[in-house]
Parts: sequence; C-alpha cells; structure tokens
Amino acid sequence: MTNPHFLLVCFPSQGYINPSLQLAKRLIHLNIDVTFATTIAAARRMNNNTQQTPTTKGLSFATFSDGFDDDNLKLSANITHFFSELKRCGSQSLTHLITSAANKGRPFTFLIYGLLLNWAADVATSFNIPSALFFAQPATVLALYFHYFHGYEEPICNKLQTPSSCIELPNLPLFTTHDMPSFFSPCGPHAFIIPPMREQLEFLGGQTRSKVLVNTYDTLEADALRAIDELKMIAIGPLIPSSHDDGGNLFHVSSEDYIGWLSSKAERSVVYVSFGSICELCEEQEEELLNGLLESGRPFLWVVRSNHDEERMKKQMDQMTNAKLVEDLWKTGVRVKGNSKGIVERGEIRRCLDLVMENEEIERNVKVWKELGRQAVEEGGSSSLNLQAFVAQIDAFVPQIDGGGRDRDRS
Repeated sequence: MTNPHFLLVCFPSQGYINPSLQLAKRLIHLNIDVTFATTIAAARRMNNNTQQTPTTKGLSFATFSDGFDDDNLKLSANITHFFSELKRCGSQSLTHLITSAANKGRPFTFLIYGLLLNWAADVATSFNIPSALFFAQPATVLALYFHYFHGYEEPICNKLQTPSSCIELPNLPLFTTHDMPSFFSPCGPHAFIIPPMREQLEFLGGQTRSKVLVNTYDTLEADALRAIDELKMIAIGPLIPSSHDDGGNLFHVSSEDYIGWLSSKAERSVVYVSFGSICELCEEQEEELLNGLLESGRPFLWVVRSNHDEERMKKQMDQMTNAKLVEDLWKTGVRVKGNSKGIVERGEIRRCLDLVMENEEIERNVKVWKELGRQAVEEGGSSSLNLQAFVAQIDAFVPQIDGGGRDRDRS
C-alpha cells in the first residue's frame, strides 16, 4: 500500500518557505509523501543559496510559474498585475503538475496551500482533491484579518484616524491603532495588499468551517484559536528546525563559522538581529541600530540580506501585531519607541536591550514558552496530536482520479 501523497503549495517568501518545509517533514514522519511546490524564481534562489536542494526520503520538489520567472518577487511594483499573473500562470502550472502526478500513478490526495494562494484550492477542487490553508503567522493575526474583512473594516479604519485609540473585536484582546497590521489603512503605504487579502479571507469565509493549519501551539494562543467560529484553526507549531543542522532553512548561507563563534560566547550573551526577508531599514535607522548595538557592549549577530534577494517593504506588515503579543500577552520582550520621525534612536535600542537581556521576568517567561513549545511538538504533544488527527480525517477521503487527471464525475 502506497503512502498518501500531499501537495504543499508555498508562497515564494522565506517566511513561508522555511516553516512550510518543516510542516512537510512532519507529514513525512506520519508516512505521507509530500511534493513541495513554490515558484520558479523562489526555487532558483533556494538552489543558489544552498548549492543543492536538501534531500529527505518521501519529499520531492516541484515548481510553478508566477509569470515572472526571470525576475525577483516584486510585491509593490504592480500588485494587481502580479497577483493576476500569479493566479493565471500558477493555475496552469498546478493543473499540469496534478495531471502529471496522476498519470504517473501517484495522484495527490490532499493539497495544503499558503496565504494568498487560494486559487490553488480552486484548482484542487476541480480535481476533487480536498485542501486546507497553512497560516505561518500567529492565530491572533489570522483572527484579526478575518474580522477586518468580515464586518469590521469600516470601524477599524475609522479608529485608525485617531492615533492610540482602542479597538475592540470579538474574542480578541484589546488593541490600539498602533497594534494594527500596516495594510489596514486604505491610505497607508501597504494598501496594495488589501485586494488579494480580501479575496483570501472572503474565500475562507465562504466555505463551511474551513480548516486552517496554524504555526502556533494550543497553550500559546488558546483563546485566539477559538476566536472565529467560521474557521477551524488547528495548532501544529512551532514549525522550526530541531537543530541548526536540520536542513530546515533553505536560504541558509554563511561563509563564516558562526556556530563556532557563538560557542565561544557566554550563554545568553549574544544579541540576534534579524528583520526577515522583506524589511528594509533606511540608512539613518541602520546607523542608529548599529551604534546602539555597539554601545551596548554586547556581542551580536546581525543577519543582513543582499539587496537583490527580494524587493522589500519599509515595515513588515504584521509586525506591529506580533509586537503586541510579545510584549503584552506573552511578556517575552519589549517594543521599541521611535522618535517624531519614526526612527528608533541608539539610546532607546540600548534601553530595550538591557531590559530584554537582564529582566528576570522576561527570562522566566521565555523559558516557560520555550518548554511548552518543545512539549507541543514532541510525540504525544498537543501540536503532534493535532496534526495526527488532521491527517487521520483526511485518510477517510481518497479521490478517484482517471488517467487524464480529472475526477471521473467531473470529466
């Protein structure tokens, strides 16, 4: 008897590719074969950075076109055209991939798709293949997105006109305008993401209790996971490599022995600085950050992306909400405060570093959440059991696909 065969279609950004790969490996551990698919351009970056794609038994790789195969991801150049081409070209590529797999005798039995790729679910449905969304951000962020596009867009936008005003939403903690994702403002710099995000969230809301796999764990976001009645959010995280040599980071590049350097430092003494794959600091902010780090006297490791990796945006879109969770709910960090120009000065950076590195309460909270996260993904832990239960429900449905790829009832 052959293993079930899942197709995991991933948005072409590092923030989704790395946790999606970890999800693939956990599915393989449950005796499921996985084909991991992302755009041609993203796959090229992965191969260039790693020299070779990591090999794992049961895991294969495929690509689909987004219409910009020779270019880097350009989220802010012409967003309407980009997502239109991504849907058009991606749907064609995915149709061919599903048909090819069926013709080879290894049809896909389930599809997992990333945020803003709901067209992939439509393609899967045309083949009678069930699907579910994988959401790599916190459950609180998904709940916030869902409320915004299901009845709360106008009141939220009205509140955003008044800085620091409070925003109340069902089953969620109290937010201020400062905690809101940056694209919520129709006049803001990231409003271009509203149309594709609206399509995604309305797609979810139009289904019957959509299942969403979320990169979190039960104890971390117990309330948020139950905040939206229309969604069945399933906590399966944290989806991170078990060790630095796990092969989980497809974008890992280093010509330096940073592990050796880290090992030479005292425990809990190194500051790690990273702004993800789509954030770019202005020159003034970079200078303040560098001087703040240097003046703190603490050893630090700063991950800097090359300018040609991806086009970036001035802020990561959900980081304000993440900052609220870190500071107010989980109490594992503090939020920096910018000056009148929005620049976080070196003195503020030193202040926050001292708080995070020396505060005993923060240290205790970090250890507690870290241990709970470790327990969640262990055999018998909540995230492990959640994923097993999810897979067990899927096993009851095996699509009947003919040699041409389409399900017979739809041919």
